[in-house]
Amino acid sequence: MRIAEVVQQEIAFPVETSGQLAAKAEVKLAFKIGGIIERIYVDEGSSVRKGQLLATLVQSEIKAQADQARSAFEKAQRDLERVTRLYGDSVATLEQRQNAATALDVARAGMEIAEFNLKHSRIYAPGNGKILHRAAENSELVSPGAPVLMFGATGQEWIVRAGLADRDLVRIQLGDSATVMFDVYPGERFPAAVSEIAEALDPRSGTFEVELTLQPGSHRLVSGFVARVAIHPSRREKVSLIPVEALVEGEGANGFVFAPASTGGGVRKLPVHIVHILDDAVAVSSGLENVNTVITDGAPYLVEGSLVEVVE
Repeated sequence: MRIAEVVQQEIAFPVETSGQLAAKAEVKLAFKIGGIIERIYVDEGSSVRKGQLLATLVQSEIKAQADQARSAFEKAQRDLERVTRLYGDSVATLEQRQNAATALDVARAGMEIAEFNLKHSRIYAPGNGKILHRAAENSELVSPGAPVLMFGATGQEWIVRAGLADRDLVRIQLGDSATVMFDVYPGERFPAAVSEIAEALDPRSGTFEVELTLQPGSHRLVSGFVARVAIHPSRREKVSLIPVEALVEGEGANGFVFAPASTGGGVRKLPVHIVHILDDAVAVSSGLENVNTVITDGAPYLVEGSLVEVVE
């Protein structure tokens, strides 16, 4: 049997995951009211200016409602003026005057709502930027608040959102550097940094979301790109490095190794916890405390207490 030395080191292993590219300041643009889209004036990728008209609903019904509300308000004004005169002549009662005043307040509120709806039957660009996504088409019926366009401001930051398991989440912290790669740019590596870490589990994915701020350089990026991410934790872990050949009966993060017994020429079977597998070594976080050597060649054929002869 051959043995190998157990090497104690402090190493920062990368946390690898995948995520999706997004604009930091993405804004979903929607109509406040429902209706039929008359026209969308922009497409995905269109550059827009602040205040530019982007989309509008069919106006006929909305304008009719606004006109009706305005007429009701004007009638309520006339009714109050008439009842006020009659009240001054002691023909109308105080209650009738109060009712007319209340009716005017109700009509005024209805007119303001109708005018607000008319104003918000159009979508305008909130700033200079680009249309990242178009989610509806002309003549489509949309409900109130349903996203029609996705807007991204000019000069915005790009981020990658990725999900991490709890065991990986505790290894990273804000500011940790990262490397991001996209299939559309083979071989290109984009530097990034961890900018946000979720405080709660996402029930939809079963992971904790982290956000990485990207440095895109001169490359053209599009929201929705799938990213491969390697986060480089600043915290180092104290591990024991052993040759891959020394590991037996590995399953998930658990495995076993054999080490020479201190006396008698036998071997001990030791459980270990695996944290990372390198090209030619295995990093374990526990199980090899106070162990200097492990058996490599012939390890799969051993059992607890086997007598062995070590070959240097």
